Amino acid sequence: MPRTASARYREYARRLSLILPATVFFCALFWIMGPGARWILDLDRVGTLEPKDLATAVDAVRGRALAIATGIIALIAVYYTARNAQTARNALALTEQGQVTDRYTKAIQQLGDEKLDIRLGGIYALERIAHDSQRDHSTVQEVLTAFIRIHSQERTPANSHQDEDTPADSQEDEDTPTDEAPSHKKPPPDIQAALTVITRSNMTGADLTGAYLAGANLAGANLTGADLTGAHLAGANLAGANLNGAILIYAHLANAVLTGASLKRANLARAHLTDADLNDAFLNGAHMASADLTDAQMFSADLTEARLFSADLTRATLVGAKLNGAFLNRAKLNGAYLNGAYIAGQYQAGTDLTGANLTGADFTDANLTDANLTGADLTDADLTHANLQNVRGRTPDQILDATTRSDATRS
Repeated sequence: MPRTASARYREYARRLSLILPATVFFCALFWIMGPGARWILDLDRVGTLEPKDLATAVDAVRGRALAIATGIIALIAVYYTARNAQTARNALALTEQGQVTDRYTKAIQQLGDEKLDIRLGGIYALERIAHDSQRDHSTVQEVLTAFIRIHSQERTPANSHQDEDTPADSQEDEDTPTDEAPSHKKPPPDIQAALTVITRSNMTGADLTGAYLAGANLAGANLTGADLTGAHLAGANLAGANLNGAILIYAHLANAVLTGASLKRANLARAHLTDADLNDAFLNGAHMASADLTDAQMFSADLTEARLFSADLTRATLVGAKLNGAFLNRAKLNGAYLNGAYIAGQYQAGTDLTGANLTGADFTDANLTDANLTGADLTDADLTHANLQNVRGRTPDQILDATTRSDATRS
């Protein structure tokens, strides 16, 4: 495409701005190296020197001028060398970015391919791009999370269909019972691969809302701040996973393995955690209002200052759990096992502890106003300074008897 007159004018002006100073500089240098040196000496009134001394003085002037000119030329050379090097670096960066763009485009095309192995190649190509190009890190995360959300929903039990290219070892055995709970079926290999890439590539805050990830292997995954609202994670392996600050509102986590997982300040409001394994889990400050934790295993779990308003902990095992400062207002702990649990604090008003095993539990300073203790086993429970106003299911004498026995045991 021919350049416009203004573009040509700018090019001529640029060249002139380079040529004119150089011409003036070299003309001045040649003049000083010639008659100009004698003229400079005449200005200093040294023209009356002897011819030998005068020649020495002229040579000195010319030597000084040559040294100055050499320094100026060296500085100019350094400037243009640095400028050319920067230009080369910019060109290289543009070339590399162009290559990344080409790789990204090809990877996106692979994600939409019908063949499983090609889709897997696209997923791992995106992982490599995220590693090589920091500026594309968030873009790759958005692409992979969108892939998971869309394609996992397509493969829910109601919509699932087996890929023709799925390896034979991923096919269900003919002997597999037809009534097997879908929560224990593993996700397709491409969905699992995309999950693995996200969780090992420091892609925090991933948007996986509503994703169907039942049976997924996310052991040790980094899902800090991830949005898993309404996600289906039934039977998933999240042992040792980092879910600090994650949003799991209405998430389906029945039978999920969360052993040793960190869910500090996570939002699990109305989450389904029936039969979930939360042994040794860290739930400090977690928001679990109205969560369903029926039959959940929570041995030695840390629930310090967790918000369990109206949560259902029926038959949950909380042996050795830390519940100090936890908000258990109107929580259901019917038949729960709290042997040796530490429940000291002020936030247990209205808790339903019907049939709960509270053997050796520590209720120091606890507020049990309006709590239901019908059938609860208070053997050796520590109720020191506990507020037992309007407690149901236990007479004051029975509560006093339990407290007295626990005091006697400790003494």
